[in-house]
Amino acid sequence: MKRGNGFYGASALALLVLAASPARAEAPVRRAAMPAGYEEVEGVAAVVGDTLIAISELRRAMGSQMATQQLVPTDIERPRSQAALRLQVLQSLIDNALVLRAARELAVAVEEREIDQQLAETKKRNLWTDEEMDEAVRKLGFAGLTPYRQHVRAEMVRLRMLQIKLGSRLRIADDEIKKVLELEHCGGTCEEEVQARHIMLAVKPDDSPALVNAKREKAWMVHDLLTSGKQSFDQLAEKFNDDRGAIDGNLGWQRRWTLEPGLGAKLWSLSKGEISAVVQTPFGFHVLQVLDRRKAEAKDKQLLEDFVRHRLQEDQLSRLYKAWIEELRRTTHIEVRI
Repeated sequence: MKRGNGFYGASALALLVLAASPARAEAPVRRAAMPAGYEEVEGVAAVVGDTLIAISELRRAMGSQMATQQLVPTDIERPRSQAALRLQVLQSLIDNALVLRAARELAVAVEEREIDQQLAETKKRNLWTDEEMDEAVRKLGFAGLTPYRQHVRAEMVRLRMLQIKLGSRLRIADDEIKKVLELEHCGGTCEEEVQARHIMLAVKPDDSPALVNAKREKAWMVHDLLTSGKQSFDQLAEKFNDDRGAIDGNLGWQRRWTLEPGLGAKLWSLSKGEISAVVQTPFGFHVLQVLDRRKAEAKDKQLLEDFVRHRLQEDQLSRLYKAWIEELRRTTHIEVRI
């Protein structure tokens, strides 16, 4: 589980899906008329200004919660109920629609050749033929390559817009890095290691939305069996763990910067002995447990400093994004119809 590239590496949009942000309570609103030029030919989940979010889009996004590239750091916990997941994903789709509307106002766009290049890279990376790629995107819930191409276009525009609006505002002072190193890393000479284990239900990029949801529900079943004490960790790992690199679920001693960012953040938020809720990373659904913690000598001081800088950038980016989205929400008519 190698560490991802975070915000600055998010241009690798291979089989992108929508990363959910925490659900927000919506006040009841009066049902508005359809925007000019639109005719309601299928169910509408939400109206965002003059943009419609179809129920079919919501349904696809609920299943395709792979989060292979999260443009903005989010909580990777996944709700237990379908209703809670629906709200979580819909709020994310609304946020995405707000960003795309702002991009249209600034005439931010991508060229066809850029989309062609991205699709070609996806095809090459997965060693797909044209027919295999078409089959893969259909399993993700798209009707074919044409709507998937529009999805890639939207994601590339959204990334560009985030870089324009937020990238230039990221400022991490050397003093901030030094303070974290002093408080958490013995002035840059030590690191915390966590001994952890997990049970992972692997999710493949071309798994169908229905299959992804089935795996999420199975992960919650594993969680309940573990926390209730009805079955031991070893028993459950033998039955359900898909991590071939740690067949018994034991991850050993890990340093945070070596892990996928979401997984590392979640592990470091757990107390010794605590079992996590079901979380999702690009690898699949996990139930995590921290067994122990210790301090160890920093192997590479420069790498540690770079990691602290990156972590502070992600934290700042998350705050900036949240504030910007709240501003867009205040100035845009949003109507949830489900």
